Amino acid sequence: TDVEPYVISDRMATQLAEVVLPNLRFDAPSNNKGIFIVGTYGTGKTHLMSVVAAMAEFPELLASIRHKELAAQLGPISGAFQVVRFDIGASAMSLRDIVCTELTKGLAARGVDFTFPPIDQVTNTKDSLVEMMAAFEAVHPDEGLLFVLDEMLDYLRGRKDAELIQDLAFLREVGETCKNTRFRMIGGLQESLFDNPRFTGAADAIRRVKDRFDQVRIAREDVAFVVRERLLPKSSSQKDRIREHLTAFTPLYDG
Repeated sequence: TDVEPYVISDRMATQLAEVVLPNLRFDAPSNNKGIFIVGTYGTGKTHLMSVVAAMAEFPELLASIRHKELAAQLGPISGAFQVVRFDIGASAMSLRDIVCTELTKGLAARGVDFTFPPIDQVTNTKDSLVEMMAAFEAVHPDEGLLFVLDEMLDYLRGRKDAELIQDLAFLREVGETCKNTRFRMIGGLQESLFDNPRFTGAADAIRRVKDRFDQVRIAREDVAFVVRERLLPKSSSQKDRIREHLTAFTPLYDG
């Protein structure tokens, strides 16, 4: 699985315990928000999202988490969710239509019959999400629904300003739904949405989204920790092979 080989630094463990855990759990609800996982290409963003989703869906995977102190803390959300996963590709659909389409398919696969009304027939989508969760809980009364959506930034960058405002308004509604239901969302971003110059024209909408989403950032020290932990346990012959492979790229770097 993705869980066992994932290396977790103490800094990342703190973020998972202080940001992901309280926002996902519904046995002790608070001001729950959506979550953004922020990490550039190659930093393990998608792997981290996969680990959180897998652990949230399959309780037996909790024992595979290598950071045992963190594993002891994550018990309340382990196995607590049905999980729907999707990666956004090139699409002209609105973010609302993408999410609602994938949720409808994911729910159907879990025995839940629910269809979202078209956007031109509703005054908001928040009410529809609440109705969706009522239908979900009728079939899965003891579980939450976690929607994991990766590669969001490239999609949002390609949206026109008016479309972007609508997408951000929908994201705010999703975050608000997380507060009052057992629905949760984790979104993957290559850069922070909140301080990205591309979205300065939608500053008010961004600010409203920021109020309803928390961020987990993958930092350089997290990546360095992963590299160190994966290299040090290797044998001398393995290290020689790695060194030989990397030497071809040394002219591209200073120092």
